[in-house]
Parts: sequence; C-alpha cells; structure tokens
Amino acid sequence: MENQPLDQDQTIEESNAKESKVFKKRNWTSYFKEFLMLFLAIVLGFFVENQREAYVENKSAKVLAQSMLEDLEQDRKALQGGIRFMEEKDQKMDEFLRMLHAPGADWDTVVFYKSMTMVFSTFPFSPTDGTYSQMKSSGTLRYFDQRLVNKMNAYDNQLKKTVFRDELVEKGEWELVPLAATLINFEVTGELRFDKPITKETYIKIRDQDSLDLFINKVAVVRTMTGRSLQEYKAQLLLGEDLIKEIKDKYQLN
Repeated sequence: MENQPLDQDQTIEESNAKESKVFKKRNWTSYFKEFLMLFLAIVLGFFVENQREAYVENKSAKVLAQSMLEDLEQDRKALQGGIRFMEEKDQKMDEFLRMLHAPGADWDTVVFYKSMTMVFSTFPFSPTDGTYSQMKSSGTLRYFDQRLVNKMNAYDNQLKKTVFRDELVEKGEWELVPLAATLINFEVTGELRFDKPITKETYIKIRDQDSLDLFINKVAVVRTMTGRSLQEYKAQLLLGEDLIKEIKDKYQLN
C-alpha cells in the first residue's frame, strides 16, 4: 500500500511522456507540411514568372524580328542597286583603260570625260542597322536562339567589311584627283555629271608618257578597289537574303 502513490506518479509520468512524443510527432508533421506547401508555392511562383517572362520575350522578339526584317529589306534593295552600279562602273572603267592604252589621236574626248565622271562616281550605301544596334546595346539579342544570333552577328561583321571597302574606293578616287586635275578640265566632268550640255571647250593635257602611265595606274587602282567592293556587296547580299529567310520562317513573317 505504501508503494501505490509511487506507482501512480510513475504512471502519470509515462502518460505525459507518451503525450509529449505524440505532440512532437504531430508538430514535426505539421512543420513538414507547411514547409512542403511553402516550397511548392515558391516553385509555382518561379514557374509562373518564368512563363510570363518567356511570353513577354517571345512577343518582343517577334516585334524586333519584324523591325530587323524591314531593315534587311532596305539593305537588300540598296545592295542590289549597288551591285548593278558597280558592275556598270567596272565595265566603263575597263573600256576607259583600253582607250587610254590606244593612241591619243584615237580618243573620243567626250567619252573620255564621261568615263572620268564614272570613275569619280560612288554608290552611297548606308546600312540600315538601327534595330540590330539597339538589340545589341540593350541586351535583347538574348530573346533569339543562338543560331539566329550567329547569323545576325555574321551579317553585322560583313557590314563592317563592306563599308570599309567602300571607304577604300573613295580614298583611291581622292588620291586620283590631284593628278587628274593636272591632266583634264574638271569643269567639264561636273557638267557631264549633272547631264548639263558642255558649254566650255573640252581639252586634255597629257604632257608625256610618264604622266599618262601614272594616270592609267591610278585609274586601274580605283577599278581594282571597286571590284573588291563589288565582291563584298555580293557577299553582304547573300548573308542578308539568308537572314531574311531565317527570320521569315521562324516568326511566320511576310
């Protein structure tokens, strides 16, 4: 009978211990569920945000692709015109050089001046690259897949070569000017350039064979540079047409 209170106390302690374990188990389960729900909410939030960003980027990419396509179409027209111009210029300079190698007495003075007008004529190709430059500076090139970005970059790199070759042609023409000024009357070439009638006496002042040889060499240099520039125009046009097709196919644009 004396041990009864002790047994009751022990029973109470055991009962409390069991209740504590059940409470801890329930508490851990509750924490786990709350953590799982929070984790799922975060993952779902990231998924929804990524989907929203992807949607916005895809719409922006299509708008930029349309703008890029319009730029490329303008470049294509300009390049096609430039190719026709330079092919004609190359042919005229070839005829001019053959005339210069013939005896001076056989020269047609008007043809001479018209040929010089063509030598100093250039095609004002100015790339329409506003959309690409904007995308490059703003980081929106990331909206496009790497294959398309690589083609855009290749087109832009070729543009630099094309413009550089144009600058060399213009430089060669300016280097010819001082020599030409001592040999011909530039007022006549100006009148011919603007399709005005020749009102002044046409004359050529080739002093000696050395002057003529130097003049021929300078004209030949301009022709060579024009030929290289023509190659760059054709390469540019090929890249542009390929890029136009790629953009149209990918974004279903007309």
